[in-house]
Amino acid sequence: MYKIHKVTPFGFIFELENDDCFFTEAYDVYLNGRLHSTTDKNVVCLYGLMCDTEYEIELRGKGIRFNVRTAKPQYLINIKDYNASGDGITDDTSSINMAIYTAVAGSVVYIPKGEYITGHILLRSDVDIYLEDGAIIKQSTKRDEHAILKGYQRDYTHDSPTKALINVSWEGHPLDCYCSIIYGKDIKNVHIYGEGTIDGNGDKSGFWVNPKIKNKAYRPKNILLVGCEGITVSGITSRNSASWNIHPLYCNGLSFLCLSLECDPDSPNTDGINPESSEDVDIIGCRFNVGDDCIAIKAGKYYMSVAHLRPTRNITVRNCLMEKGHGGVVIGSEMSCGVYGVTVTQCLLRETDRGLRIKTRRGRGKHAVADGITFANVTMENVRHCFVVNMFYFCDPDGRSDYVRDKKPRVIDEYTPTVKNITVTGVNASGITGSAVFIYGLPENKVSGVSIVGNTFSFAPNDKRICECPAMMDDFEITEHLDFFTENVTGMILNNNKGIGSNI
Repeated sequence: MYKIHKVTPFGFIFELENDDCFFTEAYDVYLNGRLHSTTDKNVVCLYGLMCDTEYEIELRGKGIRFNVRTAKPQYLINIKDYNASGDGITDDTSSINMAIYTAVAGSVVYIPKGEYITGHILLRSDVDIYLEDGAIIKQSTKRDEHAILKGYQRDYTHDSPTKALINVSWEGHPLDCYCSIIYGKDIKNVHIYGEGTIDGNGDKSGFWVNPKIKNKAYRPKNILLVGCEGITVSGITSRNSASWNIHPLYCNGLSFLCLSLECDPDSPNTDGINPESSEDVDIIGCRFNVGDDCIAIKAGKYYMSVAHLRPTRNITVRNCLMEKGHGGVVIGSEMSCGVYGVTVTQCLLRETDRGLRIKTRRGRGKHAVADGITFANVTMENVRHCFVVNMFYFCDPDGRSDYVRDKKPRVIDEYTPTVKNITVTGVNASGITGSAVFIYGLPENKVSGVSIVGNTFSFAPNDKRICECPAMMDDFEITEHLDFFTENVTGMILNNNKGIGSNI
């Protein structure tokens, strides 16, 4: 019927339990007998409520009633008491950090309505942050004043890299980056929530200009979590990030609930949420409209698999809306430590370049295994290519070398990646302008254990179809109306799939 995900001092989050994809039939939400709102979403944040208060909730149209008592914070700390101005001009970095670091465990740092210019906010274990509706944390445009995080923190003796600590990474390597707006290192039990906004100011900070060129350090994220555990981010909007919006690295037990992630469609590398070498991550009820991949699940490049091997495991994506973006849910291409157990259900994808996408290449390494990927009960509307697996992805400086692009079998060695055990079922895709299924494995290590069962693929009229290679790879002969293509695949099950206006 329903599930309550999180109860806070200022409200709570609930999810309807049904088979609908993100949206459901509209219903009214009543609090203590009064109409609060009307919604058509499966996952709902109700914030702006009173602390330590009993609420009777009725979902009229769904036949659901339940009671929730909001939590009582031990301390409620208003950043205005620490001289934060919120005028959109003054740098409020020190005021916000002082409020956080003088708080005791169990406190909530309260950020009221206003625009707070900041360089970086540092999280502290057991101290939550609440952003009131209308509160905006905006990244300063003064790049020279931004702190820089060292990718590596070596020990005193400068011994082997395995003893070094990682503070931040850039595209799968421990490289120096500007500190993110919100940064947590080895932090536990924190909830960042509310109806406010984190604004990376990416268009005005200059970080979107020549984005691949390092300027003292690589671009910051809106939220970066490293080595953290038990972190929840809910309700807020993340927009205009200088690069990835939210990046968990080496984390456990994270929940991202009811978020809105927004970036200009032409903004560079502004992915939504990118869990990397992390475990037990839930992404539920989130809405994405970004300039790159909506969700990109990663696990570092080859060096990380040698010096800091840590796979990504148990990722759940449910009841999310992905609008535009290069890919809906993407695995790779940085996946050298391995990605195991990804489940995507009840999601709605609209006009993304690709739906589910797995991308890797020779050189990622023997630990670069994508295993146990499930894509079930998903609706796609006007997606170009629904399901793409590419083991010839031409990324990195050597991406177009003979080693990467060679279509002849090579010896399986310590640099060979693996893709296996993929299930695609219950997908309903309409208005496809490209392909339904495109899988190109390595000849020496084929994609194995693919099950594509019980799906419906409906294509756009021929004059609306796109003639292109569905994957970023070299030496593929492009043909019109490429509906279904596989190469170097073994153990594939195809059953009960419908292709309307296609050759499936």
